[in-house]
Amino acid sequence: MVSLEQLDLSYNQLYGELPAWLGDMTVLRLLNVAENNLTGDIPTSFAGNDALELIIFSGNGLSASTVHFFDAFHRLQYLDLSSNKFAIELSRTLFSSPFLRTINLSHNAFYGQFIQLPILHFLETFDVSSNLLMGSVPLQISSWGREDPHDPDEISSLITLNLSNNFFTGTLPLLSNQSVLQQLDVHNNLFSGVLPDFPSSLLDFIKPSMFDGNAFLCPMPTALLPSNLTCVCGDGHTITSDIVESSRHDKGAKRVFANQAIDLCVPCGEGLFSNATTNHKCVACPVGAVPSSKGYYCKPCLPGSFSNASGTQFCSPCSPGTFAAGNGTTSCSACNPGQFAAKQGWTKCLECPVGTFSRSKGETVCTPCPAGTYASAQGEAECLMCSKGTYQDVAGSTECKACPRGYIAPHHGHVKCLPCSPGSFYDTIRITCTLCRPGTFTGTPAQTECIKCDNGTVAEGYGNDKCLHVASPGFGYSVTGTALKCEPGTYNDGAWRTCQPCPRGTFAAGIGSRMCLSCAKGSFAFNKGSSYCAMAPSGSFVPLEGAVRAELCPPNHITATTGSITCIQCTLPSFSFLPGGTRCIHAKLGEAYEHVKWPRLVLDLVGVEQHELLTKRGESLPLDVLIQTWTDTLTNSLGFTCNLHVLQVHQPPESSSFTKIIVAVEMETTLLSPMTDLDPRLVMKGGRDDQDRATKTVINALDELLNEFNGSNDDGKEFDGDQVMTDLISLQSFQDTLVRQWHHMESVTSQMSSLNLVNISIDNVPFVSTRAVACRAGTFSIVLDTSERTCQACPKGFYSFTTGALECTPCPQGTYSAATGSTICNLCPSGADAAPGAHACVECLWFTYACQGFWQDLMIASGITIGLIWILYNKIHRICMGNGAQQEQDDERMIALMTAVRTHGRTLDRVRYAPMGEISADTMFGILLPILPNPETP
Repeated sequence: MVSLEQLDLSYNQLYGELPAWLGDMTVLRLLNVAENNLTGDIPTSFAGNDALELIIFSGNGLSASTVHFFDAFHRLQYLDLSSNKFAIELSRTLFSSPFLRTINLSHNAFYGQFIQLPILHFLETFDVSSNLLMGSVPLQISSWGREDPHDPDEISSLITLNLSNNFFTGTLPLLSNQSVLQQLDVHNNLFSGVLPDFPSSLLDFIKPSMFDGNAFLCPMPTALLPSNLTCVCGDGHTITSDIVESSRHDKGAKRVFANQAIDLCVPCGEGLFSNATTNHKCVACPVGAVPSSKGYYCKPCLPGSFSNASGTQFCSPCSPGTFAAGNGTTSCSACNPGQFAAKQGWTKCLECPVGTFSRSKGETVCTPCPAGTYASAQGEAECLMCSKGTYQDVAGSTECKACPRGYIAPHHGHVKCLPCSPGSFYDTIRITCTLCRPGTFTGTPAQTECIKCDNGTVAEGYGNDKCLHVASPGFGYSVTGTALKCEPGTYNDGAWRTCQPCPRGTFAAGIGSRMCLSCAKGSFAFNKGSSYCAMAPSGSFVPLEGAVRAELCPPNHITATTGSITCIQCTLPSFSFLPGGTRCIHAKLGEAYEHVKWPRLVLDLVGVEQHELLTKRGESLPLDVLIQTWTDTLTNSLGFTCNLHVLQVHQPPESSSFTKIIVAVEMETTLLSPMTDLDPRLVMKGGRDDQDRATKTVINALDELLNEFNGSNDDGKEFDGDQVMTDLISLQSFQDTLVRQWHHMESVTSQMSSLNLVNISIDNVPFVSTRAVACRAGTFSIVLDTSERTCQACPKGFYSFTTGALECTPCPQGTYSAATGSTICNLCPSGADAAPGAHACVECLWFTYACQGFWQDLMIASGITIGLIWILYNKIHRICMGNGAQQEQDDERMIALMTAVRTHGRTLDRVRYAPMGEISADTMFGILLPILPNPETP
């Protein structure tokens, strides 16, 4: 039996398992065991029958734990495993043979997804009905039964396709190319969607029941309409009347009878859609979206299009000049300047090419740059103007061209270059046209150098286009060409055509001058064209001839007359503090001589002439306002008081709008200034209550603190104001602040709007001079000799609270000063006192000489002492010497009393007396002592 090729055991009562020896029949081609009672798994040894072409196991109870061995049957053409108990996942190995013509797996329990099957070119029957398969049907079904799937004219071989009684979902694949298909059964599945077109071969055998139990969309093919089939009124449609029934598969789907679907299930109109989210009611798509082609859903507008209203059927393309970059756009955005969109439907704007620009938003085209401008980069919103010295005569340029030699473009945006005019030449260093200097000329344009005048001719001034004949000495030609004598202040030495103004420092007094004379010593000529020389004012001198200005006498030097050629030094101890002194002065009483050495600041101004600073405007002199403004600025910036002393204001020669101001800076630290604003006499007249003492304690502590700080800073180093100021003025921001502060003084600077600070610097040569200053509070003036005065600190116990004191005042009674140089005296605490001029307080006890009540206490004590001595004297005198008259009177009274007592037992005045006792010296003194006179009684 090993060589057996066909084995047919069908329709018997065979039972048990398939015998394993079947695997040994290696040449067996046909095996049929249908309709028996065979059970159990197909043995894997069965794979040895690789020659099998037909396998029929239908109608048994066979099963299998795996069917992977079926890939060995690469010659298999007929496979029938129907009506068994296969309960495994459908495997691709069952379909490994490319020659399969019949596949029948129906009535089993195959489960799982419908696998991706190979293209079976010879397949005629495919039946997987009554299983547990799910998922979508592979698209390869459309190509089954065709040797060349791409040949539309080839006749297919597929006749039967049965997918019924499963759980397939999705839509059926294309079947119209299955030209011989006669049976298509898909009932009782979960298919949906629209039924595909049927081939004509199927129309004669089709039955509506083969499609029942699914959720196919309306409308149904005409071949299925004469039936009770229902269809789902699906997405993109809506029902116009009552619902026939709901789908058993999808409770949200609405069913109608297929033969009524045309009337009841109508498609949504333009701009509308329907699906489960709308309960299959047709609704409008929102802005930015439109319905899909079949109205199933809304799709966002693609980039380059938009929808600005709901219910729109189609998205509108963006118009030229606009764009839409994203999906679902409700409006298009205009292109930014420098961009453009030439056509509709653009998703982005393009940048303008080089040489073009677009100034506004929403441009559809870029404009070429006009002549005189250029654009060297893409995306320009404006064209750049050609810079000075360049030009561009062509529109749409990306760069500018340089002017040739002899030509200039003095402004921006030139379309052509201008030649240097006659009287000027092209300066290759400055790259501009420059006027010819005196004595030279150019007669034609675009020249690169000037020509010297010939002998006997001259070109006066700048910018001459020709040379003219000179005039005779002492004469000059007028505008009309007439030769006239030179006016005073002018001359002609025969080298000029017109009379020339005398240079600064010279003059010409008469007419017809051939030369100018230098100013003599002691005089000067500041301006050109002077007809006389001005005498040096008092306080100034001119030591040389030909001077243009007078020099101020230095400090401690004077001249009282005009026209001086030198200054006289002040004899000691007299002085002249500032430059330009006219007399020497001496220190007044209460003043001392001070030798100063201060830094000098040089302030260079441009935009203002010297006379503008020295001409009074209203109530103010601009120079005073300027100095005060800069004084305040320096003080605020440095943190200590600065006083500026103007040393000199002058305007350099040949400069009409430049002024130099030299000042000396007097610096005084405000923290170290003595407290002179509180009158100590008011302090000393106050009471001695706790409030006064607390106030004075605070004042004393502050005064001592200021004294400690005097001449030093916090870290004990000497304060260097010069260095601080040097660091400050080196800052450009500080110089800018000075200019701003000056311009804020509008009432003064309204006529000098062009003022600008050029430079501020420190002169290397300090200001050295002598002055007289009043002695500060706490000191007094003393004269050492005829040429020297000094201020000496008040000694302890003395004070001076004003400046210029000639002597110090002793501290009043009850006050003291413990240090030298005091400006106030301190109150003594309670229980203490001090004599005038004391430098400390003492505790007040009885008979303390330094205390204010000493003499009063002494007088009281003396009176008490005298009274006691008098009483004691009388007492002793009575005892020792007695008093006769008084004794006799006392005896008489005693006798009378004794008589009365003896007679009546009492005295006559009804006063009862003590019983009489023994008289002795003790009893006598005991009686007398109580009646001694009180020494305190007057």
